[in-house]
Amino acid sequence: MIQKIFIPIFILFFCLFILSKWTHNFTAFTVFSHTLESAGKLPRTMPDISLINQDGTPFHIKESNKYKMINFVYLNCPFVCHKVNNQLEQIYYNLTSNSLSTKIDFITISFDIKNDDIKKIKNYRKLFSDDISGWTFALPYRTSQKEFDFFLEKLGIWKYTIPRTGLINHSIYIFLVSPENNIIKVFDPARDTEQYIIQQINSCLKS
Repeated sequence: MIQKIFIPIFILFFCLFILSKWTHNFTAFTVFSHTLESAGKLPRTMPDISLINQDGTPFHIKESNKYKMINFVYLNCPFVCHKVNNQLEQIYYNLTSNSLSTKIDFITISFDIKNDDIKKIKNYRKLFSDDISGWTFALPYRTSQKEFDFFLEKLGIWKYTIPRTGLINHSIYIFLVSPENNIIKVFDPARDTEQYIIQQINSCLKS
């Protein structure tokens, strides 16, 4: 009788143990959140990669002594990328309306090494406004797909290109990076409101 009770209980606790390991103590239930949790706790160092901006100028994120808001898109994205950038546009203009705007830059990086180029990201940037001097659009520069994928993994971004369609499934997290090149906040625009994101950024800029 005791054995009949013990075995199911043991199996239940064993399954819960395995599940807790896979979900980082029940905090990551999707491939997106699992990849983010696997990258490490905050604050942590922003991984480095060579980038090139919409004007053809190479740069590294770590070279900036400002706070940085960093997100990822690809221009053939059918919906979610543009929705996130529209949210970012509202956040950008809210921040640039106060004196703290000189402390932060926005950087949008394309996932799509194969199809996106400097001309495309420059034209895409023009869709937002002529007055977004603090918002850079960029591509990986002299970086292989393997190196870029490794960078994304270290950052905590999950990405998968569907071979037949070329569509890219990916995380939509936005990273706030300190002047010391540490990731200090990660925002999920699918859950975090613009007001919350702005509040958190302002709190960091004022500190």
